[in-house]
Amino acid sequence: MGVVRRIVFPVLWLVVFAVIAAALFKLAFLDGMRAEAQPQVPSAQLQTATVLAERAAITNTVELQGSVAADPVIPVRSTADGVVVFLDAEAGRQVVKGERLFQVRKPLEDQPAAPPASDSDEPVAPPAPLYTFVDVIAPADGTLSSFTVLLNQQVAVGTDIGAIDPGTFSVQGTLSTDQQFRIMDRPNTAEVTINGGPAPFACSDVTMGRTPPAAEGISTQAQAPGAGFGPPASPEAGSVSCAVPEGVAVFAGLGASIAITAGQSLDAVTVPTTAVQGLVQNGIVWVVGEAGSSEERPVVLGLTDGQVVEITEGLSEGEEVLLFVPGAEAPMNEAGIMYGPGVMGG
Repeated sequence: MGVVRRIVFPVLWLVVFAVIAAALFKLAFLDGMRAEAQPQVPSAQLQTATVLAERAAITNTVELQGSVAADPVIPVRSTADGVVVFLDAEAGRQVVKGERLFQVRKPLEDQPAAPPASDSDEPVAPPAPLYTFVDVIAPADGTLSSFTVLLNQQVAVGTDIGAIDPGTFSVQGTLSTDQQFRIMDRPNTAEVTINGGPAPFACSDVTMGRTPPAAEGISTQAQAPGAGFGPPASPEAGSVSCAVPEGVAVFAGLGASIAITAGQSLDAVTVPTTAVQGLVQNGIVWVVGEAGSSEERPVVLGLTDGQVVEITEGLSEGEEVLLFVPGAEAPMNEAGIMYGPGVMGG
């Protein structure tokens, strides 16, 4: 037992101390050397992206969703005062614009004067009144959906006496604010595709206006505007409609896709919309100088397709501009580099 205490126990303690020392050495030197040898993983970097103005073809096409709606009935009103003396129409009848619906008799303002009094005892007959006859005509082609005028009825100018259903249809949609600017004051055409319907067709008589309250329930969600060019779609957006050609089979309530082309340029100086501050007509870009600095420059804007915009004045092909407006949020790419105002980079 004494031998164990004198020899074995001290040896065991030496082994424990050696293990501890080896562990401390590994932590202090080997792991530190390995850490120094490993490359540092870079964190997200700030880099200002730039882009060159380049020539390209650009087509300004606004695409939105809409629906088919029956055109409203056209009211028929009397255009003369007097008594109805002749009826030419009845409810349910097809009429054409300019066709007579009924005739009104009205007395002339200048009636013949009464004969002078006679000394004889015989009564003097008053002169017969004079009348004029006025035709009230159909204001449009269609079917008389209602016709309430009666024979011998006294009517006045503006009296509602019926309505004409034109039997035609329109495709209606809703434009966001930036879409209204994109097709403002430019001749435009529209191509319509009916969901599950006939082949795409040209839609004529394209009109724009404020969305009427009666149409607010129609599902006409506009597509989101292009990034960096204009505000998001507003619930107070305007409306657009076009006439469905005769012979195209549709009915009210069908969904439709509307593509409105509002200009094309085959050789335009363009930059991304994210590089421009401004919506329409006038804008500002930040031009990169030789020393890497940037300066504001006013430009005149032309067409846009929502991704790029035409620069008609103020910028030349090949000039370098900031890809994003200073102060605007910029996305991070797959490499973890956030593009935006900061240190200049290519």
